[in-house]
Amino acid sequence: MSTDNANILTPTELRNIRAYVQHKFADLPQDKHADIVADAVRKIVYRRLPDFAEDVRNDLTTRLIRTALLERSGPVNVDDIVEVCLPLQMDDAVVFEPFHAWVEQQLQAVIQPDNLREALANLSAEDANRDKPLWQTMVEYLIPHAQPLDPVREGSAVILPFVTSAGAAAMMAEAETADIGLSEPASKQRFRPLLYGLMSVIIAVGTLAYGWYLQRPDSDERSGSVAPVAAAPPSVVPAKNELPASLQYREIDMDRLAAYLNSKNSLLAEAKYTEPIIAAAEEFGIDPLLMFAITGQEQAFVPRDHERAMEIANNPFNVFHSWMEYNTTIKQSARIAARTIVSASKNRPEEIDPFTWINIKYAEDKNWAKGVRSIWSSMSKRIAE
Repeated sequence: MSTDNANILTPTELRNIRAYVQHKFADLPQDKHADIVADAVRKIVYRRLPDFAEDVRNDLTTRLIRTALLERSGPVNVDDIVEVCLPLQMDDAVVFEPFHAWVEQQLQAVIQPDNLREALANLSAEDANRDKPLWQTMVEYLIPHAQPLDPVREGSAVILPFVTSAGAAAMMAEAETADIGLSEPASKQRFRPLLYGLMSVIIAVGTLAYGWYLQRPDSDERSGSVAPVAAAPPSVVPAKNELPASLQYREIDMDRLAAYLNSKNSLLAEAKYTEPIIAAAEEFGIDPLLMFAITGQEQAFVPRDHERAMEIANNPFNVFHSWMEYNTTIKQSARIAARTIVSASKNRPEEIDPFTWINIKYAEDKNWAKGVRSIWSSMSKRIAE
């Protein structure tokens, strides 16, 4: 369980990035070097933040760079991130859930939401002239309640940040591949209130008609016989997310699912992997086949003969960048993946395909949606139909 105040970006690493840029782009003028370095630094810090909305992350990135790297000439570390996040509206699920997932990632532990809320309230109530850093204070409160994850096998995690010249190249590569230009929609779907109103009218009319039907005199009543009591109409379970009906949770034939996964030589066919994925899908109201389709796209369903299959199976969704960088348990990674799907599916315009919409937040690969859609369709035909 990691509890230290890890650095996100240090002045040494910043110097290494500058040296790397000067070497790689030697033919460009110095002002261009400065622009490239500034852009790389922004993207690196941006990606280390919780998965807030883009405008929030951009604002926090600017503040972190200004206060830590420029004014203080020190590293950007976990404590700095907590400090800029603390004033946010943590009672809003859109803010709290990404921060919760980020804290769990830093601690490599399962943290109950209520415990985190209490820790945040404790931080807010403390005197501003506190003796301990915010992160240390939070950790000391959370650790007694935390549930440790399975230990990461030696060599399975990527240690960040890098401080060598090769590390500078790696961080530059990370910055170059970071796609942060995709913004959230400016407003929620305009027609949802109209739709809800129409549904309410239909339900009201249906209820009145049903009541009239039960109370009307029929032939059995007139003849003195007692008519059978009609069964109450089944209740409608409200959706837990904004996914379309085709991607809402459904019961899956487990034998067919296991047969399909075994046909792919998938380690996920084992119950210790299948069951946590199904449980996460049910908790968040997501079609389990969508969850498995993502593992198919991300890790080819984790083939049993892969030399590191046991490690990949801990995070076959590649949440938090990759299974190497975030090697946790299948239960935890499945819940994070499900939470991400729910978040990414919000406010989707009706004309946009749901897989394409989720792709914007879930993956940098623009072909991700095509792959997941194709795998999900194939699985649906072979397992659900």
